[in-house]
Amino acid sequence: MEIKIVPRKLTGTIEAMPSKSHAHRILIARKISELQGECLEGGVEIPPFSDDIEATMACIGQLDKHTPYLECGESGSTLRFLLPVVMALKDSATFLGTGRLPDRPLSPLKEEMERHGCRFRMGSNKNTDRFKEICAVSGRLTPGDYVLAGNISSQFITGLLFAFPLLEDESSVTLTTDLESAGYVEMTLDVLRAFNIEVNVSETDSGFLKFTVPGNQVYREKPGLALDGDWSNAAFWLAAGSLSGDITVTGLRLESSQRDRQILDILSRMGADLDVQPQVDGTVSIRSKASILKGTEIDVTQIPDLTPILAVLMSFSEGTSMITHAERLQFKESNRLKAIYSVLYDLDADVSYGGDWLSFTGKAFLEGGEVDSYGDHRIAMSAAIASCLCREPVYLLNPIAVTKSYPDFYKDFASLGGEIEY
Repeated sequence: MEIKIVPRKLTGTIEAMPSKSHAHRILIARKISELQGECLEGGVEIPPFSDDIEATMACIGQLDKHTPYLECGESGSTLRFLLPVVMALKDSATFLGTGRLPDRPLSPLKEEMERHGCRFRMGSNKNTDRFKEICAVSGRLTPGDYVLAGNISSQFITGLLFAFPLLEDESSVTLTTDLESAGYVEMTLDVLRAFNIEVNVSETDSGFLKFTVPGNQVYREKPGLALDGDWSNAAFWLAAGSLSGDITVTGLRLESSQRDRQILDILSRMGADLDVQPQVDGTVSIRSKASILKGTEIDVTQIPDLTPILAVLMSFSEGTSMITHAERLQFKESNRLKAIYSVLYDLDADVSYGGDWLSFTGKAFLEGGEVDSYGDHRIAMSAAIASCLCREPVYLLNPIAVTKSYPDFYKDFASLGGEIEY
């Protein structure tokens, strides 16, 4: 499938969609609470608003079965969060996925789980029409001391932190490096605390983090837990406004543990015209207006999901810009750094690519042309935003990749004045 995106300025108001990252965590904690007989009535409703959230909903439904069969779709969060949780509750389970998920790494989480009671049989030929078997796991997860690098995937740490309270004795996970994507672990800790789970965070003699969790805890949701608006997806609209429009985004919290809220500071540093107004419900309304942006250098260690839209901003910013420390992006839905380079290069951006960096010399306009999303939702959305300052239309292959996190993206794009032909 291909769509034609005609260059248009985007204007109007859009409400931030719910945070996918926050929703995953609440759904898992709530299901554990339900299994423990502690379900809270009247908690915040979480709709199935994306493919990834639908995958998590389907998988936690499998926890009612003796031997779960978990179809994780393309959701790395679903797989990596639930691996330890399921094996803390069940004697055996099978995990399946689609797209690149079966090829994404599970080490060193796999090896740590194997040191603590689990046995893995990695992908076999037992595939369905859509899903490929990732692994079959047997043996209950046992308590103890776990060791992980902090610069591979914060999702591994989140999965263990959700599982540890279910084990009989105290468990810990000690990091051997600095923690990257730390905001996602902070979000996990926030959700665990909202369910009355005790987690103790300390620092080792080497200066790295250690998380210690008592066993035999019960998940009890505190009343009043709210679902965050999504800063990652809101960043696309804030960028679009600053490039060539006037867009107001509502429903975001400044105190959110989502590190992607840094898009505000980054846009301000680049010279964007922003107006942030507090709202009575504790959220803010952010207006972003067309501005002359200036180049900058950004280390994306803690904000990897912002990389595609930051690359679009830099393509149109005066002077030179650079994105650094992006090596982990090769393990996303696509080799994301290489994919965004290819898209922007094909649109005529002045961009250079290294294994863990991109550099730019900004232009006032790009030419447009045909590009591929590479099956990656954030690449597809970035190409659409880039079209706003192209001289000719952008023809986007595989546009439906956006359903992974933002199925209504093109609908919202059109509501702001975007023009799409299918």
